[in-house]
Amino acid sequence: MALPEPESRQSYLVFACGSSWYAVPAESAAEVVTFPELTRVPGAPAHLLGVFAHRSEVIPVVDMSLLVGGVSAGSRRAVLVRLSRGTLALTASTVAGVSSVAGVLEPLGPSGVHVHLRGPGKSGARDVAVIDIEGLFDHLSQGG
Repeated sequence: MALPEPESRQSYLVFACGSSWYAVPAESAAEVVTFPELTRVPGAPAHLLGVFAHRSEVIPVVDMSLLVGGVSAGSRRAVLVRLSRGTLALTASTVAGVSSVAGVLEPLGPSGVHVHLRGPGKSGARDVAVIDIEGLFDHLSQGG
């Protein structure tokens, strides 16, 4: 008789942007910051709010609500996500903390940004979309 697969022990930083909840792998979430006034990027899509300097690095700020087609939450806080090729700030109106996410994490859509959001996931009683940060970075780098 085969033994059941062990549950994933990966931890996620769970946060909200507006009314939607998201999660990023905890090892990629560097810190939560209140960002200063942003420098706008000419010709950038609306979800790229601008950039700011933080610890000798220029960091783009992405409004997750606008990115998925919603209304901006107007937050001045962000989760800094570090990848090998750079850092990205994802706006956060609320940060719940580090926890596990349960569920079958399949792409939430066939195209666009939704390919890089996985779910449906649950963190406690919250419905959570797990962000494929490498995929999201690629999507944004290609003008998405």
